[in-house]
Amino acid sequence: MRMGKAAVVLCLSWLSASCQAGDASISQQYIQSNIERLETAIVRCDSMAAENGMPDSDVVDLLRQYEYEDVRVFLVTRSAAMANECQKPHLTDLAYTIGMLEASTAYSEVQDLISSVKPLMYGKEMWVLKERYLQLPDDMRENLEAIPYFQEPFRDIPIIEKLESANRP
Repeated sequence: MRMGKAAVVLCLSWLSASCQAGDASISQQYIQSNIERLETAIVRCDSMAAENGMPDSDVVDLLRQYEYEDVRVFLVTRSAAMANECQKPHLTDLAYTIGMLEASTAYSEVQDLISSVKPLMYGKEMWVLKERYLQLPDDMRENLEAIPYFQEPFRDIPIIEKLESANRP
């Protein structure tokens, strides 16, 4: 997921820079400012996840009580969901801006930019993850979601690596 976040930030930066390259219209400047705010939010939320560190050993022990593949799905999906939750105000602003511009006469000016941004915001991969998440046992999801650690942005990979290292001979 970190690679995905880095790719999104890189793509958003590129799109933002391409808007600045020439004489940008008001609509281009407007969407560009929304993209820049989202880019800043992505970086801030990733920093929050890094600062969250590792969960307590009690939480790791609880994770070990469930099927490994279910835990992996939970961690990857929940991490992505908490990152999205952290970025939500800026994602919502950008989605609103896109919808507003698509319905306006200025759409032709920003059509290429919108076409480039939409797949980053509405990728089908997120739904696939969410669908697998919803297939997890309800009691597992509810128990783990109630833990404060999993209610903020966190990094899933270090936890997965810790769980995997405990299972190695």
